[in-house]
Formats: sequence, structure tokens, C-alpha cells
Amino acid sequence: PDTGRKQFLLIDPQREIHIGDQAAPAFLRDNGGEIPSPQVRDYVSRVGRRLASQSRRPDLPWEFHTLDSSVLNAFALPGGKVFITRAMLERLESEAQLAGVLGHEIGHVTGKHVADRMSQALLLQAAAIGLGAVGRDKDEDWLRILGVSSQVGTTVYLLSFSRDQELEADKLGVRYMTLAGYNPVGQLQVMQILQESGPSARGV
Repeated sequence: PDTGRKQFLLIDPQREIHIGDQAAPAFLRDNGGEIPSPQVRDYVSRVGRRLASQSRRPDLPWEFHTLDSSVLNAFALPGGKVFITRAMLERLESEAQLAGVLGHEIGHVTGKHVADRMSQALLLQAAAIGLGAVGRDKDEDWLRILGVSSQVGTTVYLLSFSRDQELEADKLGVRYMTLAGYNPVGQLQVMQILQESGPSARGV
């Protein structure tokens, strides 16, 4: 409903939430865990929830995690799990810029971009190995596409988004920022920060 367009998805909303719940611990593990400051964690969560409340998916079990990582990064999982790193926070100079980062990631969730990429990936896998019915997929299939495994030391990776999906997340983020009372120039400033950082910035 936030995008105003139709999508072909193999993941219903409840499974989307379930996959995010299952994958989140591995993402935390592989990216330094939470930063030790409860004040910073609460602050980021408060800003994130303020933005998410302006979307058309306000009832998702939104979680906003602040990772103790030196990598300039932010990313989201299906179902409302959003992550931002300490390195990203250290580069920001205003709450509007923080809202720009979080709004963009919220846009990936409300636009169901991860679910879209996972659906495409499963269809390609099914075609490659001749699966007769994608409807028989299991949670393990989706987690494998995300790179999640129960094995210790397994690295979790994110499916890359298309340029159109990145632009859509930008537009949705600006919408949520404006509705929440933030200056959308903050998102433009974040883009400038990322451009200056070059290839070291990833996942945003």
C-alpha cells in the first residue's frame, strides 16, 4: 500500500515477520552486536518508531538495532528489523540525518524489497533445479537465500537491491520524514556523506 504498485511475492506478511525474527540474531552476531549504550539505543529506536508510525505498515513488530561496528552501514530485514552501525551514527550531525538513514531502511521494509528479491531468488533456484512447486518452500529455503545458517561462523549477507528499489526507498523515506516533521534535506546530506565515503559504505 505504501508503493501504490502491484508485486509478485511468494512470502505472506506473517512469514515475512517470522523470517526477520529468525534472521535477526545472526545479523547481530555477524555485525558486532548491540552497542553498550542504552541511551543511544533508545534514542535510535525512538526516532525509528516515529518514522515507522507514518507508514502504512505501522503495526509491524518494528525493531531498531544499533550495531557496534566500524563499517559504515545500515540495512533492513523483512518484517520490520532495521539496523544502523556505530560508524554510521558517528558520521551524522543531526537527528534529521538519522531520520534520513532510518527512513530509507523503513522504505525497504514497507516496499517489501527484501521479500521481492527473495521471491525472485527462489524462483530462479526452482527453475535451475527443476522444482515442481515453489509452494512447497520452507522457512529454511528463505533463510538459505538470505545466507542464514545454524552453523557457527556462517556469515550472513544481504541480497542487493535494484536501482529502482533504492530510489523507491529514498522516496518513501522522504515521505515518512516529512510526515514526522523532519527536514528531508537530512536525507540529501546522508547521500553526500555516503558519496564522500566511497565504496567503504555498504548496505545503505
